Amino acid sequence: MYRYFSLTLFLISLFLLSCKGEQKTVVEETVTSDMSVVSKHSKPSNLSDLAKSKIQDWTEYNEINDFLDRFSSISPNQALQMANELTTLAKNLNDSLKIETLKTNALKARTNVLENEVLRLNDMTMIPAIKAKEVNEQIDKILLIFGSYNAKVNTIYSKKEFDEEINLDDFFKLDTETETKTKTIPKKE
Repeated sequence: MYRYFSLTLFLISLFLLSCKGEQKTVVEETVTSDMSVVSKHSKPSNLSDLAKSKIQDWTEYNEINDFLDRFSSISPNQALQMANELTTLAKNLNDSLKIETLKTNALKARTNVLENEVLRLNDMTMIPAIKAKEVNEQIDKILLIFGSYNAKVNTIYSKKEFDEEINLDDFFKLDTETETKTKTIPKKE
Protein backbone atom coordinates (compact mmCIF):
# COMPACT_ATOMS: atom_id res chain seq x y z
CA MET A 1 0.00 0.00 0.00
CA TYR A 2 2.89 2.30 0.76
CA ARG A 3 4.23 1.66 -2.76
CA TYR A 4 0.96 2.64 -4.39
CA PHE A 5 0.78 5.74 -2.25
CA SER A 6 4.37 6.69 -3.14
CA LEU A 7 3.77 6.00 -6.81
CA THR A 8 0.57 8.06 -6.80
CA LEU A 9 2.33 10.91 -5.00
CA PHE A 10 5.17 10.78 -7.51
CA LEU A 11 2.78 10.86 -10.50
CA ILE A 12 0.79 13.77 -9.04
CA SER A 13 4.00 15.71 -8.40
CA LEU A 14 5.20 15.04 -11.92
CA PHE A 15 1.87 16.16 -13.34
CA LEU A 16 1.86 19.38 -11.29
CA LEU A 17 5.41 20.23 -12.30
CA SER A 18 4.59 19.73 -15.97
CA CYS A 19 1.50 21.96 -15.63
CA LYS A 20 3.54 24.74 -14.06
CA GLY A 21 5.95 24.70 -17.00
CA GLU A 22 3.05 25.09 -19.45
CA GLN A 23 1.65 28.01 -17.50
CA LYS A 24 4.94 29.87 -17.80
CA THR A 25 4.93 29.33 -21.55
CA VAL A 26 1.40 30.69 -21.88
CA VAL A 27 2.27 33.79 -19.87
CA GLU A 28 5.35 34.43 -21.99
CA GLU A 29 3.35 34.08 -25.23
CA THR A 30 0.73 36.53 -23.98
CA VAL A 31 3.34 39.14 -23.13
CA THR A 32 4.96 38.96 -26.57
CA SER A 33 1.72 38.83 -28.57
CA ASP A 34 1.72 40.36 -32.04
CA MET A 35 -1.39 42.30 -31.08
CA SER A 36 0.69 44.46 -28.73
CA VAL A 37 3.47 45.28 -31.18
CA VAL A 38 3.32 48.86 -32.44
CA SER A 39 3.38 49.07 -36.24
CA LYS A 40 4.18 52.02 -38.47
CA HIS A 41 1.60 52.84 -41.12
CA SER A 42 1.77 55.23 -44.06
CA LYS A 43 0.28 58.60 -43.29
CA PRO A 44 -2.58 59.67 -45.53
CA SER A 45 -1.97 62.46 -47.98
CA ASN A 46 -2.66 65.88 -46.51
CA LEU A 47 -4.92 68.66 -47.65
CA SER A 48 -3.44 71.47 -49.70
CA ASP A 49 -3.25 74.92 -48.14
CA LEU A 50 -6.15 76.03 -50.34
CA ALA A 51 -8.37 73.15 -49.20
CA LYS A 52 -7.36 73.65 -45.56
CA SER A 53 -8.39 77.30 -45.73
CA LYS A 54 -11.75 76.39 -47.26
CA ILE A 55 -12.70 73.71 -44.72
CA GLN A 56 -10.99 75.02 -41.59
CA ASP A 57 -14.35 75.47 -39.85
CA TRP A 58 -15.53 71.90 -40.59
CA THR A 59 -15.18 70.50 -37.08
CA GLU A 60 -16.06 66.90 -37.92
CA TYR A 61 -13.37 66.70 -40.60
CA ASN A 62 -10.76 68.16 -38.27
CA GLU A 63 -11.70 65.69 -35.52
CA ILE A 64 -11.33 62.60 -37.70
CA ASN A 65 -8.14 63.97 -39.27
CA ASP A 66 -6.56 64.49 -35.85
CA PHE A 67 -7.81 61.09 -34.65
CA LEU A 68 -6.38 59.25 -37.66
CA ASP A 69 -2.98 60.87 -37.07
CA ARG A 70 -2.68 58.54 -34.07
CA PHE A 71 -3.04 55.53 -36.38
CA SER A 72 0.28 56.14 -38.13
CA SER A 73 2.03 54.37 -35.26
CA ILE A 74 -0.27 52.06 -33.33
CA SER A 75 -0.60 48.48 -32.11
CA PRO A 76 -3.52 46.33 -33.26
CA ASN A 77 -4.86 46.22 -29.69
CA GLN A 78 -4.87 50.02 -29.46
CA ALA A 79 -6.54 50.31 -32.86
CA LEU A 80 -9.28 47.91 -31.82
CA GLN A 81 -9.81 49.82 -28.59
CA MET A 82 -10.20 53.05 -30.57
CA ALA A 83 -12.39 51.54 -33.31
CA ASN A 84 -15.71 52.45 -31.71
CA GLU A 85 -14.80 56.13 -31.41
CA LEU A 86 -13.47 56.11 -34.97
CA THR A 87 -16.80 54.68 -36.15
CA THR A 88 -18.62 57.59 -34.56
CA LEU A 89 -16.25 60.11 -36.13
CA ALA A 90 -16.64 58.55 -39.61
CA LYS A 91 -20.42 58.67 -39.31
CA ASN A 92 -20.27 62.30 -38.16
CA LEU A 93 -18.03 63.14 -41.14
CA ASN A 94 -20.58 61.62 -43.50
CA ASP A 95 -23.55 63.35 -41.87
CA SER A 96 -21.96 66.78 -41.40
CA LEU A 97 -21.04 67.72 -44.97
CA LYS A 98 -22.65 71.13 -45.47
CA ILE A 99 -20.15 72.65 -47.91
CA GLU A 100 -21.91 72.81 -51.28
CA THR A 101 -18.67 72.69 -53.26
CA LEU A 102 -17.84 69.29 -51.74
CA LYS A 103 -21.25 67.73 -52.32
CA THR A 104 -20.11 65.61 -55.24
CA ASN A 105 -20.84 61.96 -55.95
CA ALA A 106 -17.12 61.14 -56.01
CA LEU A 107 -16.53 62.54 -52.52
CA LYS A 108 -19.73 60.99 -51.21
CA ALA A 109 -18.55 57.59 -52.49
CA ARG A 110 -15.20 58.00 -50.72
CA THR A 111 -16.99 58.96 -47.51
CA ASN A 112 -19.15 55.84 -47.71
CA VAL A 113 -16.16 53.59 -48.40
CA LEU A 114 -14.29 55.15 -45.46
CA GLU A 115 -17.26 54.60 -43.17
CA ASN A 116 -17.60 50.96 -44.30
CA GLU A 117 -13.91 50.21 -43.73
CA VAL A 118 -14.07 51.80 -40.27
CA LEU A 119 -17.12 49.65 -39.51
CA ARG A 120 -15.09 46.60 -40.61
CA LEU A 121 -12.37 47.54 -38.10
CA ASN A 122 -15.04 47.91 -35.43
CA ASP A 123 -16.41 44.45 -36.32
CA MET A 124 -12.93 43.02 -35.79
CA THR A 125 -13.23 43.85 -32.10
CA MET A 126 -15.81 41.05 -31.82
CA ILE A 127 -13.66 38.38 -33.52
CA PRO A 128 -11.68 36.60 -30.81
CA ALA A 129 -9.29 34.87 -33.23
CA ILE A 130 -8.39 38.02 -35.17
CA LYS A 131 -4.74 38.26 -36.17
CA ALA A 132 -2.51 41.30 -35.85
CA LYS A 133 -1.75 41.17 -39.58
CA GLU A 134 -5.45 41.46 -40.42
CA VAL A 135 -5.90 44.46 -38.13
CA ASN A 136 -2.80 46.16 -39.53
CA GLU A 137 -4.05 45.61 -43.09
CA GLN A 138 -7.39 47.16 -42.15
CA ILE A 139 -5.64 50.19 -40.64
CA ASP A 140 -3.66 50.59 -43.88
CA LYS A 141 -6.91 50.47 -45.89
CA ILE A 142 -8.53 53.13 -43.73
CA LEU A 143 -5.53 55.45 -43.99
CA LEU A 144 -5.32 54.91 -47.76
CA ILE A 145 -9.01 55.72 -48.20
CA PHE A 146 -8.73 58.82 -46.02
CA GLY A 147 -5.76 59.91 -48.13
CA SER A 148 -7.91 59.41 -51.22
CA TYR A 149 -10.61 61.50 -49.56
CA ASN A 150 -8.11 64.30 -48.95
CA ALA A 151 -6.82 64.07 -52.52
CA LYS A 152 -10.37 64.42 -53.86
CA VAL A 153 -11.00 67.48 -51.68
CA ASN A 154 -7.75 68.98 -53.00
CA THR A 155 -8.82 68.25 -56.57
CA ILE A 156 -12.26 69.81 -56.10
CA TYR A 157 -10.81 73.05 -54.76
CA SER A 158 -8.01 73.17 -57.34
CA LYS A 159 -10.54 72.77 -60.14
CA LYS A 160 -12.80 75.42 -58.63
CA GLU A 161 -9.87 77.84 -58.35
CA PHE A 162 -8.84 77.10 -61.94
CA ASP A 163 -12.39 77.68 -63.19
CA GLU A 164 -12.58 80.98 -61.32
CA GLU A 165 -9.24 82.18 -62.70
CA ILE A 166 -10.13 81.33 -66.26
CA ASN A 167 -13.49 82.71 -67.24
CA LEU A 168 -14.77 80.18 -69.75
CA ASP A 169 -17.44 82.61 -70.93
CA ASP A 170 -14.70 84.80 -72.38
CA PHE A 171 -13.34 81.84 -74.33
CA PHE A 172 -16.77 81.06 -75.73
CA LYS A 173 -17.22 84.71 -76.75
CA LEU A 174 -13.84 84.63 -78.46
CA ASP A 175 -14.81 81.49 -80.39
CA THR A 176 -18.14 83.03 -81.43
CA GLU A 177 -16.45 86.25 -82.60
CA THR A 178 -13.89 84.29 -84.61
CA GLU A 179 -16.60 82.25 -86.32
CA THR A 180 -18.52 85.42 -87.15
CA LYS A 181 -15.45 87.10 -88.64
CA THR A 182 -14.62 84.12 -90.81
CA LYS A 183 -18.15 83.93 -92.11
CA THR A 184 -18.33 87.61 -93.04
CA ILE A 185 -15.09 87.81 -94.98
CA PRO A 186 -16.10 88.29 -98.59
CA LYS A 187 -14.62 86.07 -101.24
CA LYS A 188 -12.56 87.58 -104.02
CA GLU A 189 -13.91 87.01 -107.47
